[in-house]
Amino acid sequence: MKANSTYMTRALASSDRRFAIILGKLGYTAPVNAEALDVPSDANGEAELTALRTQYQEKFGRRPSKTWDVETLASKIAEATAD
Repeated sequence: MKANSTYMTRALASSDRRFAIILGKLGYTAPVNAEALDVPSDANGEAELTALRTQYQEKFGRRPSKTWDVETLASKIAEATAD
């Protein structure tokens, strides 16, 4: 994936630290590389969330909110099933 190359990212990546100091005072920060953070991918959680969203849509006839997590979707489906 190609990084977004703007003036700010090029200036922050420069070997001249003056750019980073000045831009840091203005509120700009260096872009964070996701691979450098060693964040594990959550493939099982995404699959479960997708399955619950499909189940919710089949049950209620409308799409669930994108902000709902697995627990919220599961509780809403359980409440509807209990009624």
